[in-house]
Amino acid sequence: MFVLTTLAFAADDPFATNAAVHTLDNGLVVLLEEDHRTDSVALNVRYGVGSRDELPGEKGFAHCFEHLMFEGSENVPNNAFDEWLEAAGGWNNAWTSEDDTAYHEVFPAGALELALFLESDRLGFLDGGLDAPNLENQQLVVLQERAEGYAEPHGRDWDSLSRLQFPEGHPYHISVIGTIEDIEGLELSQATSFWERWYRPQNAVMALVGNVDEDVLDTVTHWFSDVEDTGPAPQRAEAWTGGYTPADGYITDAIDYRALYISWATVPHGHPDEPALDLLATVMSNGRGTRLDDAMYYDSNKAFFSAAFTSNGDIDGQFILISGSPKTKPKKLEKEMEKVLFSVLETPPSDEEMARALSSVKAVMLDSLERYDSRADIFVQCYLDYGDPNCLAQDWARYTAVTSDDLVRVAETWLVPERRVTLSVVPHGDKKMLKGSNDVVLP
Repeated sequence: MFVLTTLAFAADDPFATNAAVHTLDNGLVVLLEEDHRTDSVALNVRYGVGSRDELPGEKGFAHCFEHLMFEGSENVPNNAFDEWLEAAGGWNNAWTSEDDTAYHEVFPAGALELALFLESDRLGFLDGGLDAPNLENQQLVVLQERAEGYAEPHGRDWDSLSRLQFPEGHPYHISVIGTIEDIEGLELSQATSFWERWYRPQNAVMALVGNVDEDVLDTVTHWFSDVEDTGPAPQRAEAWTGGYTPADGYITDAIDYRALYISWATVPHGHPDEPALDLLATVMSNGRGTRLDDAMYYDSNKAFFSAAFTSNGDIDGQFILISGSPKTKPKKLEKEMEKVLFSVLETPPSDEEMARALSSVKAVMLDSLERYDSRADIFVQCYLDYGDPNCLAQDWARYTAVTSDDLVRVAETWLVPERRVTLSVVPHGDKKMLKGSNDVVLP
């Protein structure tokens, strides 16, 4: 009956979901959606802590701590988290951003109690497994991950661009991966303090999606009942009130072509202009028939790749253009990309362009509902954004309300010189970066 009802509901509203919200006595928010079309369960738990919350001397620790969460807790030996879950047929992963840290798993329904035990133990009793050897081990792992990532072609692009875009003092100025000095200098007392400050039930939202039964809330309550309510997490920085400094930077890389990023600081996630900026990027770049891709690639040989996209954190956002070519100089790429972008001021997007962009956004949103792990992530994000895990229809309405005139307006409002930076990425030994660019050094 549940499946038939859900399918009928979804037929009327493609964004329909059926997640329920519960709050445990210790403050942990639990989002539940029962679906017996699968024999698996997806679990996603997100903590309101990211690199923006690091104290001086802790740059890189939010990510390093993500690693420590798998190293053992009071009742789970070192490395047993992965071993036990994988032995039960499950898998898990995690990520850290400037704003959040998330842990997610997918496992057979029969492993539900194991997964809940593992998550509750590291939330409530991680200090029982925090020791100096574990910390030292993960410091080395993170430093190696940083070195290997930066050694990859384009591995330093994003962190270099962010360092240019967000000035010193901005919560996003230092990359999530952190600095070598701070990672090497982290001490066990800092690890314990970090866990005590941020890993609290009131600072977490957990979603369970899939083959769970009507007693699942009782099961969750049982496993988290001994996790103490330690109160709210510390107050976080809510906004950036400083200004921006236009800049041109460059890095050299092990590539055989030149690439150029042009980026503008725009708006944080949830801002009323976020949907219009997203749609403007999609009008620019989404395959043949879009303005930037046609001008730079399909209808010319000015570049062999191009893209336009947005990135929106809780404090700030970016609108980014990129093109790459083995022969076109960055100055020419810059001129051509900006010419195409600002063509919207003279020729606003047509009805056809708007419909295509909306269709693309809708497809991405619907695709994200198909997998149970991404569905759980959506519920958590929706709850954080709206206080309602079933928010996709509401979110979609933000996009359908955008007009062609709105795309012109946001281009005029946010894509202005005082918010603009560029990053040239050129082969080692090449001197064809934008004139006046400064070498970007990541600490």
